[in-house]
Parts: sequence; structure tokens; C-alpha cells
Amino acid sequence: MTVKNIKTALLLGVFLVLLLTGQPAWAASATLWQIPGSLSLDEAGFRLEAPANISDRAVKVSVEALDSSKTPPTDDYFITRAVSIEMVNVDRVNLNWLSKPVRLVFSFDGIDHKRASQLNTGLSLGYFRIGYCAPGESNWVELPSQVFWNGIKGVVEAEATQGTGRYALLWSYQPGAQLSPIAKGIRLMVNNIVVHSELPPYINGGRTMVPLRVVAENLGARVEWVAAENRIDLVRNVDKIQLWIGKQVTRVNGKSLLLDVPPEIKGERTFVPLRFVAEALGAKVSWDEVTQTAGVIRY
Repeated sequence: MTVKNIKTALLLGVFLVLLLTGQPAWAASATLWQIPGSLSLDEAGFRLEAPANISDRAVKVSVEALDSSKTPPTDDYFITRAVSIEMVNVDRVNLNWLSKPVRLVFSFDGIDHKRASQLNTGLSLGYFRIGYCAPGESNWVELPSQVFWNGIKGVVEAEATQGTGRYALLWSYQPGAQLSPIAKGIRLMVNNIVVHSELPPYINGGRTMVPLRVVAENLGARVEWVAAENRIDLVRNVDKIQLWIGKQVTRVNGKSLLLDVPPEIKGERTFVPLRFVAEALGAKVSWDEVTQTAGVIRY
């Protein structure tokens, strides 16, 4: 067979795989190199979000989708989705415990609910939770989990300080099982860590408004208040952002810009549009519709 024919046969093989599966055969795994960071594995409806310093050494995180129908059966749980996670440091040592928890996210929909509940969809979504199975073990350990649902799609989240092992989206068959709470409200995360404040974020004019001091300090900026002008100055290294309460005009390093929504005071706290402030401080902003989460990442 000539080299040209071999190449043709290989391309035909790849085409047949794509035709039969609808996705690349090599798309069942993913690797995270940069932390803080996140990776997604669509085949398993899975996402992992890692904050900084999960270990005292650099870490490589690899995730592989597992066939949940081939995982060992259990009388206590229905296994909806499953993945295998390997965490290895620069010395190629498997990590079985982390300095900070990573966030595990599994997605589900109405069909998953029907399948897991054996068509008893009157049962609460709170029977979903995330489980962990240590290497070489067969028993699942439930992780404290939280359910998010928008009426069409949902996700289940958990934080884990366990490292290498199997993780799965479980549906509990255990009688009297404690339900996972169903989350509500807007959530703010900075570098994959949930940021709590006395007053929660809210939406105004299509913009997510957040407590100024909370987001600024989590992004390493100093907050200065100029009472005579009702002005807030945010200073980080050589960058300076000037904002006025109730005014859409702002200045970034001396350049005048116009905000869609001006800063405002709620409950004796100053709220500002998150995306503008975060991006002006060099961060990237994302929005997750299902979990109603505004995420900010600054490396």
C-alpha cells in the first residue's frame, strides 16, 4: 500500500468515527495545566474549577470520562455520570489530598432526572449529589453538594479536598437521605473561590452589580473615598480608576469613559458594575446562566 493510500485510509477511518459517534474519538479526556483554571469534559457533562495553591507544588490535573453503565453497580445509588481524575505534581507523585478544595460540577437535565428517579419525577432534585471513590476502593463517599436548576437544565456542585480518584453524579436510593440544598440568588466567584458579602450581588440594567470593596480587595486594589466629590478611587499598581456615585462618567488612568449603569449605594454599601471594574483591573469576567454565577479570573 502506498503512503498516499495509507493516508487516505486513515482519513477515512477518522471520518467513520466522526460519522458514527458525532464527536472525535480523542475527546473523552482533558488536562488542566494552569491553576487557577478550569477544564470541561462535555462527554461527561463535567467541569472542574481549581483555585490557586491547591498544592505546594505545581500540579497537572487530567480527567477522563467513564462509562457509568460499566462502573460497579450499587444498591444505594444510581450513577448518572462518572469521571476518573488524576492529580500529579511535578515529581510525578499522585496527590490524594489537596491544600485547598477544587470545585466539581456535573450537569443534568430532565431526562437524567427521569432515569435516575425511575420515572418518579415528583421526587426532589435534592437526591442528586456528587460522590468520590478512592483508588482501589469500591464504596462511594458522598460529598456535600448543592443543586442548581433553571427549569430546563441543572448542575450539581461539590467541593473536594480529595485528589486522584473517581467522581460521579449520584442519585441516592437511601431511605431518609438528606437532600442536597437547591441554590438561589446571584453568586460571585474570584479565581474559582466563592466570595461572600453581607449584601448579595444583583442585576441592574442588565449588569451585575457587586459590592465595590469586596471585589476590589479580592482583585488586589486599594479603595479610596473622596467625600467632597462622592468619588471612589481604585488603585492597583500604576492603574487608577475613578468612579462617582450616581454618575455614568468614569476615568481609567485619566481617560474618560461612560458606564452603562452608574455606581449606587444600597444598604450603606457601594455597588458597582462588575464587568467594568474587573476588566479595568485586568481580570476576565464570565457569566454562568444555570448557576447564576459571575466569575472573575485574574492570573
